[in-house]
Amino acid sequence: MPSSKFCRALWLVPLVLLGLVAESKAQPGRKATGSRAGIRTTVRVELLTDRKGAPLAAQRWARAFEQFKVSLRIRRGIGGERTAVREKISGRNRQVTVIGKLDRSGRILVPGKSFSPGNPTALGKWLKELGTFGAKGNPSGQPAFGLSEGQFNSLFETLAQPVRTDLTGKPLTEAIAALGIPATLGLDLSRLGPDVTVPARTNGKGLSRGSTLAALLAIRGLAFRPRRTPVGKVELQILKPSIGTKTGTNTETTTWPIGWPPRLSRFKTARPLFQIVPVELEEAAFLDVVDAITEKTKIPMLIDHHALAGRKIDPAKLTVTVPPKKTSWFQLQKTATNPHHLTRDLRIDEAGKPFVLVTPIQVKPINRK
Repeated sequence: MPSSKFCRALWLVPLVLLGLVAESKAQPGRKATGSRAGIRTTVRVELLTDRKGAPLAAQRWARAFEQFKVSLRIRRGIGGERTAVREKISGRNRQVTVIGKLDRSGRILVPGKSFSPGNPTALGKWLKELGTFGAKGNPSGQPAFGLSEGQFNSLFETLAQPVRTDLTGKPLTEAIAALGIPATLGLDLSRLGPDVTVPARTNGKGLSRGSTLAALLAIRGLAFRPRRTPVGKVELQILKPSIGTKTGTNTETTTWPIGWPPRLSRFKTARPLFQIVPVELEEAAFLDVVDAITEKTKIPMLIDHHALAGRKIDPAKLTVTVPPKKTSWFQLQKTATNPHHLTRDLRIDEAGKPFVLVTPIQVKPINRK
C-alpha cells in the first residue's frame, strides 16, 4: 500500500502541469515542412481543464508532446472559453495556436476532432499537418476542397467568367490557354500528354471557364480540382480521376464537375427545352438531332466523347427514329439518347447558365446478397 506521502507526491506533479505557467519540455514549437515553400510554421497547444482536471492524463499527454516536439500548456479554462485553431502570420513566420479541452476521461477535444490517450499517434499526425498546412489543416477530405469560404467564393467567381470562343478543332493546349485562366492558379498543362484536337460539341459558346475546363480535360480522361498549398495559396491540379470518383465538394477524391445540379426546377432552369413541338424523324443522324435541339433552344447539348469511347459508342454512327407526335425538346433528347444506352443530364455552369451533357448510362453492379 503506497504511503500517504507518496500519494501526495504523485498528485503534486499533475497540479504543476495544470498551473498557468505549466509548459511541456518540448521545443518552443514544431517547424513545418512548409518552410521549404517559403514560410516557417510553429505550432503551440493550450489545453483547458475544469476545476478537477485530469491530472494523470495530463502527465501522459505531456510526455507525448515532448515526443511531438510541440509546445504544450495545460491550464484551467476561464469563463466560456471555447476550443479553436488559429494562426497568425508575420512575414515568413506563421504561428498556429490550438486551444483544446482535456476532459476527465483524458481525451483531447479540438474543433471537429477528438484524440484519446490510447492513440497519441493520431494527434501527432494532426499536429504535423498543422505544421505543414497551417490552421486549416490538410485540405484532403475537407468540404469545398479544403478551401476557406473566401477562397472558394473567389475561385468560383473566377471560373464563372464566360468563354465566348468556339474551341472546336483547336489543339487541346491551345483551347485551354484560350480560357484565360489566371496564371496565379498554377494550372500545369504538362499532365495532358500528347496534344489532341477538341471535337465538336465538347463546349458550348458562352459557358463558363470552370465547366469548360472540366469538359476539355475530360477529352483525355482527366479532371481538375483546386488545392490549397502549404503556404495557403490556391492552385488548380490536373489529375486522372480514380474509378468511382464523384464530382462535387465533399470527398477526398472529388474533382471539379462538368456543370452543377440546377438550383431551381428543370422547367425554371431551362424553359425553352419544355416547349412542345411537332416531331417526326426517320433514321435521322443523331448528331444532327443534337445540333438541331441546340439551335432551336439555344441551350448547348454537349457530349462526353471520352466516356462514350470507353463504351465503344460512336455518336456519328447513331440514328434517331420518332413517329409523328408532339413532344418537348427535353423529351426528344431522352428519346434520342436512351435507345443507344446514353442519358442526358441537365446541368448549370458556374454562372448559372443551363446546358445538357450526354453521357453513357451508368450500369449499377448487381447485389447478389
